[in-house]
Amino acid sequence: MHFLCSHSNISKKDGLPTPPCAGPQNAGSGGVRILLNEYFESISFAQGAQFNVSHAIDTDYMNKLHWHPFVEILVSLAEGNAVSVNFCRYALGINDILLLYPGDLHSIEGGSTNAYLIIQFPNELFTVMNELRDQAGLFSRHPYIRYDRTSCEADGLLVLRKKFAAEYETQAPFREVRMYALLLQFFERVGRRCIEEQQADPAGETGPEQKQVKRMAEACLYISQNCTKPLTLEDVAAQMGVSKSYFANLFKRYTNTTFVAFLTEERIKRAQRMFRKPNVHIIDIAFDSGFTSLSAFNRAFKKITGMSPSKFRETMTRDMV
Repeated sequence: MHFLCSHSNISKKDGLPTPPCAGPQNAGSGGVRILLNEYFESISFAQGAQFNVSHAIDTDYMNKLHWHPFVEILVSLAEGNAVSVNFCRYALGINDILLLYPGDLHSIEGGSTNAYLIIQFPNELFTVMNELRDQAGLFSRHPYIRYDRTSCEADGLLVLRKKFAAEYETQAPFREVRMYALLLQFFERVGRRCIEEQQADPAGETGPEQKQVKRMAEACLYISQNCTKPLTLEDVAAQMGVSKSYFANLFKRYTNTTFVAFLTEERIKRAQRMFRKPNVHIIDIAFDSGFTSLSAFNRAFKKITGMSPSKFRETMTRDMV
């Protein structure tokens, strides 16, 4: 196989877009700080769908560090594209691929229209397979696949990518089943490539501040994925391997919000998605999204969205008609 992970087009920090909140006026003694409303990107999948496929880059996050809780496959369709992932910059050519996993801090440098093919899907589709979940660390250490026109394996990934995009445009029965099958084939090939290239480390080493930012992104991702459970500050601190008080202070410093506020917002986001099902009772949505009482849910929902749950459902139903 000839999957190339060249260090020549990767630079640590050089050319990295300045984080929107970097600087002494915002960072205190710590340097970079995550601001959730600038760093966190969320997307809405079509009702019931598991995949998004498009060429559109969200301009709100162009040239800006951000992260998201879903998996994203970026395929470069033009020369001169560049993406920074976890403080490493990748210069991309045609058919080069970058794999972005939940919690990866990344920034897409401005490119022309249709400069990328973007495939997005929930992390659960990746982690549901034991072999993929167990090798998540290996996958994340090798996010970059440079296209080699002399490689049959690289051409195989290209064919899978084109089939995937073509399936997305169809409306045939079991479309997403076929897309999922193609996705698994894609990651099986990528997994073999990672094993063969595991001695190389394209990302290199980052400084302690960058590692701390990444850990906070991972903490936010853990909270987002487990928000429907009776999650506590102690639970997340233990997951991160630090004390409760240390984590609380660090989380506040890096996210500019508290653990409870972030957890509540994630639960409300989950609830908003549940409202897509018109026959689900509001009390069931409240408990299924992690709240322990209907009154607490109603208060939090009104505070965050500016409207009551029933009003939100009414608005959503009207917009869907």
